[in-house]
Amino acid sequence: MNVKLSVLSAAVLFFMGHGVVAQKVKKDTTSSKLIDEVVVVGYRSTTKKTAVTSIATVDNKTIENRPNSNVLNIIQGQLAGVNVTASTGQPGAKPTVIIRGVGTYNGNTDPLYVIDGFPSNSDNFRSINPNDIETFSVLKDASAIAEYGSRGANGVIMITTKRGNYSEKTSVRYSTQFGVSMLQDPKYNYVNSRELLTMQKRFGAGWGAKMTDEEIANYNINTNWRKVFFRPAVTQSHDFSIESGGKNINSYTSVGYLNQDGILKTTGLKRFTVRNNINGKSSNNRLKYSLVTGVGFSKNNEAILTAGAINRNYILGAYQSAPYVSPDLYQNGKQLFDLYQKDGTLLYTPLMLMDKLVNYNNSTEEIRLDIASNLSYKITNDLTARVRTSGQYLDTKFTQAEYPLSFNAFLFKGAQEFSGLEDVNKRREFLFNNLWQLEYSKTLDKHTFSFTGNLEYNYSQVDVSNMRQRGLDPKTFVPGTGSGYISDTPDNDYYVPQISVSKLKLNMISYFGLFSYDFDKKYGIEGVIRRDGTSRFANGRQWGNFWSVGGRWNIDQEAFMDNVKFVDTFKLRASYGTQGNQRIVDGTIYDGLNPPGFTNIYSVTNNSYNANQGYAINFGDGKLRWETTKQYNIGADFEFFKRRLRGSFDYYNKKTVDLYMPDPTAPVLGTLSIVRNTDASIVNKGIELSLAYDILKNKEKDISLTFRVNGSINTQKVDGIKSGNGRIPESSDPQYVTANGGLLREPFVYKYLGVNPNNGNLLFEDINGNPTENPTAADRRLYGKNNLPKYQGGFGMDFNYKNFFASTTFTFVARVVRYDYDMSSLYNPNNLRNFTVDKAMLNAWTPTNTNTDIPSLKAANLGLQSNSDRFIKDASYLRLRNVQVGYRFPQRYLKDTFINSLSVILQAENLLTISNWKGFDPESPRISDQQKYPTPRIITLGFDIKF
Repeated sequence: MNVKLSVLSAAVLFFMGHGVVAQKVKKDTTSSKLIDEVVVVGYRSTTKKTAVTSIATVDNKTIENRPNSNVLNIIQGQLAGVNVTASTGQPGAKPTVIIRGVGTYNGNTDPLYVIDGFPSNSDNFRSINPNDIETFSVLKDASAIAEYGSRGANGVIMITTKRGNYSEKTSVRYSTQFGVSMLQDPKYNYVNSRELLTMQKRFGAGWGAKMTDEEIANYNINTNWRKVFFRPAVTQSHDFSIESGGKNINSYTSVGYLNQDGILKTTGLKRFTVRNNINGKSSNNRLKYSLVTGVGFSKNNEAILTAGAINRNYILGAYQSAPYVSPDLYQNGKQLFDLYQKDGTLLYTPLMLMDKLVNYNNSTEEIRLDIASNLSYKITNDLTARVRTSGQYLDTKFTQAEYPLSFNAFLFKGAQEFSGLEDVNKRREFLFNNLWQLEYSKTLDKHTFSFTGNLEYNYSQVDVSNMRQRGLDPKTFVPGTGSGYISDTPDNDYYVPQISVSKLKLNMISYFGLFSYDFDKKYGIEGVIRRDGTSRFANGRQWGNFWSVGGRWNIDQEAFMDNVKFVDTFKLRASYGTQGNQRIVDGTIYDGLNPPGFTNIYSVTNNSYNANQGYAINFGDGKLRWETTKQYNIGADFEFFKRRLRGSFDYYNKKTVDLYMPDPTAPVLGTLSIVRNTDASIVNKGIELSLAYDILKNKEKDISLTFRVNGSINTQKVDGIKSGNGRIPESSDPQYVTANGGLLREPFVYKYLGVNPNNGNLLFEDINGNPTENPTAADRRLYGKNNLPKYQGGFGMDFNYKNFFASTTFTFVARVVRYDYDMSSLYNPNNLRNFTVDKAMLNAWTPTNTNTDIPSLKAANLGLQSNSDRFIKDASYLRLRNVQVGYRFPQRYLKDTFINSLSVILQAENLLTISNWKGFDPESPRISDQQKYPTPRIITLGFDIKF
């Protein structure tokens, strides 16, 4: 954004919003110059006008006072080409962030997160207060992310926290929110108790098989298990901040508290944060410094939803439990165990999970400390030296306890006198970054150029210790204290604590140089070359070279544009470069370090070769090296009609080569494949568009209405796979295949046609297009879509009228599919005995009901459906992500009070979703979904007060 600064001989400057205007006195002489918006790109600052890079930014107006404990959820639908997907509704959980498509098969897809200029831990944001964030920017093209070399292949997210301003009087701000979260119901059509008992009677299984029609008609228990396991959840937050600034020093200090209950009982997040940012300079402006300190403490109670363990997954209990079972059947763990022992039926699954609600506990406590310092000195007018140092410390303690009188304790007790267990896992992580920088910048007439040399060192270390105690005394056990632990006995070692300890380190050192040249604010070129070394690979393979070059043309500055009055700004830009990825497997930065991927590791293991000791072998590849992404980008930034219409357009093409993939080996080696760099490649190419248009803009009437929209189209293609006839299969039921010419992990399935009216069996399409009940492997085909959306984006409106304001944000994704295991379970006749089903099953094929799309409950080929596309469902959606209305109290009401500004804000999250997906949430990064924590609908009321 450009602002005019009028320099007056005598006048007073009035600041209005983001603009600066001057109240002039008659006969004042003025001179004007253009001040361009400053943007941060990598390790340096530039202006929006002279930047050659593609940058998408969300400011604090969008971030503040949103009811999301993780800031990454707030930017959903705000930035073109950035796919943010919530993987769970668990408070504080990290969403999946993918920038310009997935460019790796086996490696990590996380972007690099840079907070206040320093690389940070990307695995957890639950201890960071979103209200402390000033801007949230995403670097996407080669010219921007090449500065980060081996860590920039997946894009870079830059977070800048709030700071004070020089010569600013002290200001105090307090904001608070109170909200309620509610469950979003799925579209499945569940049967009620009488309908389920009737179907069981027809099928000959379960309680209904032993009941008469009259008994079923008079059966009155119809439990809604969702109300047993879910709840309306309360959220409250309080944020207090102080900003102040003198002539040569300023500061920003904040304190924040959040208490957010989860909609699933026993879950929630509590967080306390403190932040202090200090900036200073010398009187002659040659010396500048900053010190950023952030401390966060969080306590998170999570739901560990192991889908395969029915006695541990609350979501299964809520959505698949039989409604004719009464929760009154549960009294305590011992009573339930005795009830289960009588017949061993899984019908009592919801009762087992009710027991877990009261006899199981877990918590994750985390302390996060971030300290960063920045010191620069202008040696001459053209030469500046800088040193940046940052450290991050994370101390995490996870405890979970299965109480000694729980159902599971009795179930797994065996011959032991005492049962129950407690895990105590401690993790300490330290990250250190040091950057030395020397910059030379010179302006000669219309020519401006700069050279920057950099040396960077990164060190990361994690220490982990895990302990499990089996055997707890119910009379004295207190979770997390060590009280009630049973001592070892001479009979066996069951009560001996099980322990494990590990320490992992990762080192990186980098040398890189930056060059930029500008001619008269019309033409610019920038270049980056970087050499990175990492301890992840073997000697001789530890170093990688990465580079980029980019240029721009500010067309609006040309003389031939002088008469084109509607154009305010029009800039073309392009870049090409390379980036690296060293994270050979998904997970944290430490995954893939032990065992190392570059060598074979032999270890002694028990229970091998007739219960004797043997060798366990982890095979590696000594030639393991970087994955490399080559990317080019062509784009334009524009502002037309006095900035009424503004936006940007980008076309990108990025190709990742030397992909980490499982490479088949001879079975005689003891393994079927080894992860190594291969000849395979992934290409992601697409377009991005961001637009904003001021429909109404009348300062005199104090009214404005702005429409904004962003969207992207990404096309993915895999190539170069040499083994397996160009295909890599994964899993089964259904099978996923990564094939040349196709997508990553694409369903490889039979095409489901419907029901054979003659016998109720399932019909599939063979390779020749004919219906068949018995498809073969040759009849499978690639589905053509996967779990990564081809189309994505968002749109919304911002409205202001005098003291009223309102905004909306919609998000959308399209051409995306997932396997709906929840739906598959509801349509599975084998679940009739112990679980609920969909009402559509009432219309199953029978000899007297042949015109139906539901197979016979006893269809002979029912098992083939799991390898078909019957339950691969469209997960496209349009969602009203956020709607907000508010009122700013007029100054006349605040006159003669200590309050300078007072606003009240009512908003809702996830208020409306339009989708063909029938589950509780179409939003997910997974290839399939089953019994996952749903994202809630949230309504909040907040107050924002400035003193």
